Amino acid sequence: MDSRKLAPLQKQISDLSQQNLKINQKTNLELANLEQDLIFKKLQNKKLAKQMGIKINAIMPKLTMINPNSAKARIHNHLSYKLGQALIENSKSIFGLIRMPYVLSYIKDKHKFEQKVYEEKIKQDPNLALPSLEAYPDYNEALKEKECFTYKLGKAFIKASNNWYRGGVYQIYIQRCA
Repeated sequence: MDSRKLAPLQKQISDLSQQNLKINQKTNLELANLEQDLIFKKLQNKKLAKQMGIKINAIMPKLTMINPNSAKARIHNHLSYKLGQALIENSKSIFGLIRMPYVLSYIKDKHKFEQKVYEEKIKQDPNLALPSLEAYPDYNEALKEKECFTYKLGKAFIKASNNWYRGGVYQIYIQRCA
């Protein structure tokens, strides 16, 4: 190419890269500022809770944060996946089988609580709503995760627990053995 034609293009590329660098630096500074603000607010909450004599865990529920840029992480946050994973992990020992009903109940209650907190946050600020799964770049990986044994087992367990009065849990066992 001619150097006269190439020079303006190179200048535009260098200008764009400098602008991109400035934007990245600004974003990093804003992120660091938000992190410091969060730490400060947590310390204020602890201080207030200590003054009031309240346990901090009682007033601030712990939320499980998921990567907002990952559809696969959102699938892992579904109740079906969580229950399937707990079923697999606890089925490996006698002690796990004994405690399994308690673990599953805890996971279900915790998931419902997290969903309730999420719904309240969405009501307060609709901009916090997560986009649909199709909007994520790793949507195809998420579809593969939905087809994995862990997710399907959890889904079957939910379906069976909804039909417990008709022997739903035993139907899972029969289907799995057949």
